[in-house]
Amino acid sequence: MGAIKCLPLSRLFMHRSHKRIPPRCVKLAFEQAAQGSDCLTPANLASFLRSVQGNLSANESKAVEMLAQFSANSGDEQLYSLDLEKFLDFLLDPILNSAFQVSAKPTQDMMGPLAHYYIYTSHNTYLTGNQLTSKSSVVPIVEALQAGCRVIELDCWERKGEIMVLHGNTLTKPVRFEDCLKAIKENAFTVSEYPVIVTIENHLGLDLQEKAARVIKEILGDVLFLPAPEERPPKQFASPEELKGKIIISDTPPEDPVVEQVADDPKAIMDVIPHLPGWQDGLEDSESPPLSPDNLAYNAKKKMAMHVNKLVNAVVAQKETYQNGCQQTKTEELNKLLYIFCQKPSQMKETPLNGEFVPGERAIMANISESELKQFIKKNPGSIIQYTRNNLGRMYPFGLRFDSSNADPFLAWTHGFQLAAVNMQGQDRNCWVTQALFDANGRCGYVKKPDVLLPRGDIEFEQIGTITPNFFLKVKILMGTDWHRSFDYLKKPDFYVKLVLHGMPFDHAKKRTEVIYSSLEPNWEHQSFEFPVRVPDISVLRLEVWEYDRANRDDFVGQACFPVMEIKSGIRVVALRSRKGILSGERILCHFEVGSGN
Repeated sequence: MGAIKCLPLSRLFMHRSHKRIPPRCVKLAFEQAAQGSDCLTPANLASFLRSVQGNLSANESKAVEMLAQFSANSGDEQLYSLDLEKFLDFLLDPILNSAFQVSAKPTQDMMGPLAHYYIYTSHNTYLTGNQLTSKSSVVPIVEALQAGCRVIELDCWERKGEIMVLHGNTLTKPVRFEDCLKAIKENAFTVSEYPVIVTIENHLGLDLQEKAARVIKEILGDVLFLPAPEERPPKQFASPEELKGKIIISDTPPEDPVVEQVADDPKAIMDVIPHLPGWQDGLEDSESPPLSPDNLAYNAKKKMAMHVNKLVNAVVAQKETYQNGCQQTKTEELNKLLYIFCQKPSQMKETPLNGEFVPGERAIMANISESELKQFIKKNPGSIIQYTRNNLGRMYPFGLRFDSSNADPFLAWTHGFQLAAVNMQGQDRNCWVTQALFDANGRCGYVKKPDVLLPRGDIEFEQIGTITPNFFLKVKILMGTDWHRSFDYLKKPDFYVKLVLHGMPFDHAKKRTEVIYSSLEPNWEHQSFEFPVRVPDISVLRLEVWEYDRANRDDFVGQACFPVMEIKSGIRVVALRSRKGILSGERILCHFEVGSGN
């Protein structure tokens, strides 16, 4: 006789709860559309789609088509009407009623120069894990391109006479340069037809640089963009539309060594490793539990922090004598392939003075770390915006992010920088919101910068906060359902939702629902949240569901992030994802009001 398996009481409760209770908002919408009947006909459903969901083109034939798809999705026989229970199921169908759906093609003008667009950018794209010991592979390169990423970074080093890609001065395992190029060519345009930029951090000797140039031309062939001599670098970058179907080569100067980054800004490590002295243990920010409560990860970071503390003390003490490595000279053959010339501020002909970036006659790309960008922003944010109206700017993560965590991309984007390089394997909040921003515009990897950051913008950065908001997002979390696991053994779970608007500093806002105790289908429709937005083009809404725990750290349930401008109005379902971005099957039903005016 087999052993008896005991289920937690909460799991028993879950099995008993088989019939959903519609929120009051859903009941009211059903009653108004049904006009006194106990079922919605196709004509009634079309009326609901127009009046509540904002689908002005919906007609009876469209409603019949949606009912057929809903029947197929739910495994039912063909439905020709919906009662209240089926209507709620219809609203919870993420295929038919999602709060956001990627458009089939770009919705923005793609004829501006590259400098007018945010570009989906990966950092050390080849790494499968952390920045110190993980393996280099073509797999994360393929995954990045399939996710819509348009900038791939390859760090090239010599190993036994061959060109290899790896994170230098670490224990990361290398991958062949040729294999990386082949993977890029095969996958560059499977998701988006707009240009891919390959940034090469060059640590090669002159002979291997010539070989690298040959290999690039041989493997990439006719998809390689070869700029004319007078366009190296150009006075103004070409547009994404003009460069469609092409792979562009850019150089990236070697990132400042970790010790120099730390020496320049010792306080920056407090943002990177939260277990250093001075960090408030317990919360990732003022309202959220940490995303990684695992004790092993906690202890590993704590041990790493001890070593970093020693490193910081040593570097700060020796800062005066620290010398950076010399820059690598480029061969003419490699130079001929470059369209985007990348420089550190210290290398620029018009060297920034007093934190002020000075545009030159030619368009190039500035390359700086997150901590260095913070320093420039403190001194002169307006000059950065002015500089990036014709030039590109790339921000890369602080060197102590050994765990492949990420900088806040909005630090770069809100000040005009187009490239916020992301460790895509990090799968943290900053990775989520980056993916969300680039889900916009048909997920083509390019998103137009807001007008206030473009050349026609006639307002100073500090004045953006004085603009009267003319865009409003109103959100009600109606209910949550279909939790994939039990959270407490002795009772039903206690859920709450956190809502965060990312965007311009003046628009950034955090809100959260109250905790609904002991409920498998919590309902928050009595709470309404409003976000006034000055610059909606760059705004992202992040939703996180948590299960409250009095004794231990709260349990992360799921998350979803959307570009604000493409959220659909009406009663919509939000499908939640795991930390790694995988759909979990859990859902929350929301009511969104999106648009201009109050």
